Amino acid sequence: MSKFIPLVEQLSKSSPHAIYTPPNINDNNSFNETIYSYLYIESSIEKDYTILLSKLRDSKNIIFLCGSSGDGKSAIIGRNKAYFEKYYDVHIDATHSFRPDQTAIEALDDVFTKYKNSDKSLVVGINMGILLNYAREGSNDHIDIKDAIDKYDKENKNSSNIKFINFEDYPKFEIDNGEITSNFIHQLLEVITQDSEENPFYKAYREDLKNNHFTIEHQNFYLLTQKPIQKSIVQLLVTVHLKYDQFLTARGILDLIHILLKGPRLLIDQLFESDSNSILENTRKEDPILYRTKQLDTFLLERSKDKVDNALNDFINKFNEPCKQALLSVDQPHTLIRTFFLYKDDECSINYHKNFSQSFEDTSTLEYVQLILALKDYKDENRSIIREFYKKITQAIFAYANKEYPSLTAQEIFQFDIINGYHTCAPLELSADWNKIQNNHLKTINNFECYLKVDNYSIAPIVITLSMYKMLIAINKGYRPNKHDRNTIILFEELLANISQKVKMSKNIHFIKERKTYTFKNRNEEIEVAINAD
Repeated sequence: MSKFIPLVEQLSKSSPHAIYTPPNINDNNSFNETIYSYLYIESSIEKDYTILLSKLRDSKNIIFLCGSSGDGKSAIIGRNKAYFEKYYDVHIDATHSFRPDQTAIEALDDVFTKYKNSDKSLVVGINMGILLNYAREGSNDHIDIKDAIDKYDKENKNSSNIKFINFEDYPKFEIDNGEITSNFIHQLLEVITQDSEENPFYKAYREDLKNNHFTIEHQNFYLLTQKPIQKSIVQLLVTVHLKYDQFLTARGILDLIHILLKGPRLLIDQLFESDSNSILENTRKEDPILYRTKQLDTFLLERSKDKVDNALNDFINKFNEPCKQALLSVDQPHTLIRTFFLYKDDECSINYHKNFSQSFEDTSTLEYVQLILALKDYKDENRSIIREFYKKITQAIFAYANKEYPSLTAQEIFQFDIINGYHTCAPLELSADWNKIQNNHLKTINNFECYLKVDNYSIAPIVITLSMYKMLIAINKGYRPNKHDRNTIILFEELLANISQKVKMSKNIHFIKERKTYTFKNRNEEIEVAINAD
């Protein structure tokens, strides 16, 4: 019987161990608690949490630990409960009530009443949605607490005896050596796969191998131990986080690892074919077999014709050799392409995969990351990167607005309306608002605000995400957004609407119809009219 597979199952979000519960000291089976303790990685938020509780233990306070389901609120509170229970009462799950006929809001009323009648401080693990609901619906007996929540929500400030620690202030991605990465996810993958007797996963895996027990779970674990694959998984999660605003929690990442190991496909395919959780729904959209390049199309065509490729055979044989299993085969072209992609930045086998490096280049994502880095740490030497972005968005604004009359763009004329069949246009002076750009300090790597001026007047900023950036690049190459771009294009069209409001006040208006241009100029309160035919 396998010892490894039951451990894999404990990583699932449906496992009873997915949500932290304090260990039962009377339970002689400490196996599950051993796994839980082994996977523990101390985070910055937990360090700050314990420092704050130590600092405040001699005064009476409420500490709200705020986060989403799966972030690890209960685990942090539970791990440190024994150290602080002399000074703090704890309400771990603020979404639950104490009685069937009681709501979560009413339960919080009871918790706060008990706190006010007690000599001890209080720690509450709470979802931000429930916290804000309490500010609206909680009892006015606790108006001081409701006001403190409102103040935190609107001003991001603590009150004198009510403190907030929020997971949103501790992003899972950070900037390291000019790259966006995640130390937390890297560490988690390393902890699960490291070759150590202290690692229950690796220990069980090795025991199964000795007993000739080798299933898809074992194959996938072997693949997960490969550093290039770990690095590519982190890069992929960075991409889906930036591009699709993918929500990531510790529990969600552990569930992802469970799905990758569990199969039924090889991990290389599971990463792009499974849709068993929300993360994988988005990694499917980044499947390298969706890339359309001459190199990849030729490779697929040759595989369909069973063309002999000795170098490919050597690559496959050497790749399979350490595992003593046929992980890759020549008749699985999609799996091979995904393998080339996952190892694209690293050495692998005889490096046959390097032939396809150019096929996987994603210059727009790289440009976006460089732009984020430049904005995050604004310096004069970064100004050229930022200026280049503002050239691109200006070009996209004119290209999209003037799609029916592209010749207007060269004249810096902007079409802002159609009235009775007449295309209405005006000169547009569009520039970056450098003062706001320099003074805007990025709080997240997910997006940034774009600041533009129309005729030297500032307009409302637009939020630029990776998806928006890619669409701007595509528009500049002639692409016209469709229904699949609806969410992104709505934001872009809001920007154009803001520009239009300013342009409409121009003293120089053009009306174009049937290749004729009618120009109205307001000079000293006199209207000059000119007609121009193409």
